[in-house]
Amino acid sequence: MTGEAGIKPPWHLWAIGIAALLWYAAGTVTIFMAQLGHLEMRPDEVAYYSAQAPWFTVVTDIADFAGIAGSVLLLMRNAKALRVFVLSLAAIVVTHGYDYAMGTSRSYANAGAATVNAIVVVIAVLLVWYAAAMKRRGVLG
Repeated sequence: MTGEAGIKPPWHLWAIGIAALLWYAAGTVTIFMAQLGHLEMRPDEVAYYSAQAPWFTVVTDIADFAGIAGSVLLLMRNAKALRVFVLSLAAIVVTHGYDYAMGTSRSYANAGAATVNAIVVVIAVLLVWYAAAMKRRGVLG
């Protein structure tokens, strides 16, 4: 399969696209189950999700679904993948920033949550960078 410019996609586009899709899908299922109270959690985690403002929940879900959409668009070699990954990253930054500023971040509760939060941000940044690189190379059309 080649793009509009006839550029063959590199092998890593498929590996990164599939890994990103699986990452965001797993995260979305986990977050949704937690938001709906269908995930086994400690009482402090239940309190955290119960106390989230509706706008916070919506922005979290935008981050998740934009990540899934960006991954699918990347696999489709669509240049809109970059914008959608940027949207996901922006939503992640808003929710994480608010959570830290309000002192409600799960990162304050334990090192595991802090590590997961850091990984989420790093992966989102790397996917924006990767999509931008693929767009510059003409792989995304």
